[in-house]
Order: sequence, then C-alpha cells, then structure tokens
Amino acid sequence: MRIVLAALAASLCCALPAEAAAQQRERPARTGISEEQAIRIARGYGMVRVTKVEREDGGWEIEGRDHRGRELEVNINRHGRVTSVERDD
Repeated sequence: MRIVLAALAASLCCALPAEAAAQQRERPARTGISEEQAIRIARGYGMVRVTKVEREDGGWEIEGRDHRGRELEVNINRHGRVTSVERDD
C-alpha cells in the first residue's frame, strides 16, 4: 500500500508542473494573444520549425525555418496582427 501511495505521489509531482506549463502556453496574456496562438499565426506564414519565441512589447517575435530551410522571423502584435515578416536565404 505504501509503495502504491508513493508511486501515486511521485507521478502527481511530475505531472502537475507539465500541465501548468501547458496551461500557461494556452492562456492568453493579459495584454494579448497566447504563445500558442502566435506560433499558429507564424505557421500560417510558412514556418515549419520554430527555433525561438520571445515576448516583445506585448506581442511576439517568432523565429524559425520554412520548408526550404530558410530562416524566417514573424513579428506579431498583441492583437494577433502580423507586423513584419523577414526571410533570409
């Protein structure tokens, strides 16, 4: 019985931080869209691999690569509007 309770307690300790992190990514920031929403928007501009996500002036700067491997940076304001897209060859 003690082993079962110890195993249950250990699994809860590991699961709760991961669940809290997932909820944080999905929850919109008080001043705008969530990280997950910003990444979805960036994917709509051709980003297939995300390498960096930064909160910037209430919005988001998403860096990654497109399907050809080219660098891509998408800046999104707090309302979900894309303010700039930069592609490097």
